[in-house]
Amino acid sequence: MNVSLKEIQAIDVHAHPYLANTEPYTPEEFVRKLSLSVIPNQIPPHYKRVKKQPFPGSNMWVQILIQRLAKKFSCEPTLESVVKERNIRAIDFRKYTRDLFSDAKLSGVIADFGYPQPLLSKEDYADLCGARIWEIHRIEPVMVQLSQDCQNFAEFREKYRANLAGALKQDGIVGLKSIIAYRSGLEIAPKDEKLAADEYEKFKENSYAKAKKLRDYCLHVAMEECTKSDKVMHIHTGIGDGEVVLQKASPSFLIDMLRDEKYENTKVHLVHGGYPWIEEAAFIVSILPNVYMDLSLQNPFSGHGVKRILSQVFEFAPFDKVMYGSDAFTVPEMNWIGVHLFKECFEDVLNSWIDSDYMDSETAQAIGEMVLYRNFENVYRKHL
Repeated sequence: MNVSLKEIQAIDVHAHPYLANTEPYTPEEFVRKLSLSVIPNQIPPHYKRVKKQPFPGSNMWVQILIQRLAKKFSCEPTLESVVKERNIRAIDFRKYTRDLFSDAKLSGVIADFGYPQPLLSKEDYADLCGARIWEIHRIEPVMVQLSQDCQNFAEFREKYRANLAGALKQDGIVGLKSIIAYRSGLEIAPKDEKLAADEYEKFKENSYAKAKKLRDYCLHVAMEECTKSDKVMHIHTGIGDGEVVLQKASPSFLIDMLRDEKYENTKVHLVHGGYPWIEEAAFIVSILPNVYMDLSLQNPFSGHGVKRILSQVFEFAPFDKVMYGSDAFTVPEMNWIGVHLFKECFEDVLNSWIDSDYMDSETAQAIGEMVLYRNFENVYRKHL
């Protein structure tokens, strides 16, 4: 008997909210919405395409999305046809979004409301998609806002810790998140309040300043508050958009901090599973009992690579340490294809394990359900 995940619910442990698009998208606008790049693709003025040639800026994941949407819409598998049909259905954007979530059996999302800015409403997003929404509280917007409000580091220090502690007491907030990989990298120095204070004025003048000692200090405070509240520290690892400090984005740079005795009981969630350094993330979660990883961003944005990644991750990662995620951030089609592509690829991997006599079908089915939602329930069980 083969594994089947089609009817299994999914909990997405990392995605972002979005608003309904008020006007129909052109094909070019839709492709831009699907891109991780913060720099728009430049299309030469006299660029020529032949029939069926992918639209400029499209990559494999976009191609897979077009192919799957064309089947769902019963239309020609071209960007232009799919966007035309999509725009008709998305006139009632709430119904369209809920239909996609329901079709994917996507029942819940841990949403990072730190992007986009200004903040969107949790209640509005929950109403839009019809799924249960949990929230993580991103520390960088707090740092920026308080740096403008506080005259000195002492005031900033007290208000910053109070903000994080207060947020973690709120219902529905399951943890904190840092995108320090985008600002100064993941090589975190020991906590040093004096050095952090020395960089405060620099950060106050320019919130994009590297200010590494201050940023490291703020991450340590966030780790401490998550430890106190028994909630989860989310840390962006690996690639993202073009602003990431790529040379310091591997999760391996976090290892000294994660091994610190004072954090031995701190739950840490490696967002994006360190992609493309997935082997490092898999090894880290295999040796540190309270560190977990998700497969967001690499799923669905690596396209056909999702199958390879799933196989690689489980070369080292324990089955109970990996969670489903998408990093969907602009349109509900990302949430939808994320689940379907993941299930499709994971079924192939799990069934290959059965064929190789590594396990029986019941064990493989259980592993699929663990990654799709059961691991989430176990990691976040106190806050559901």
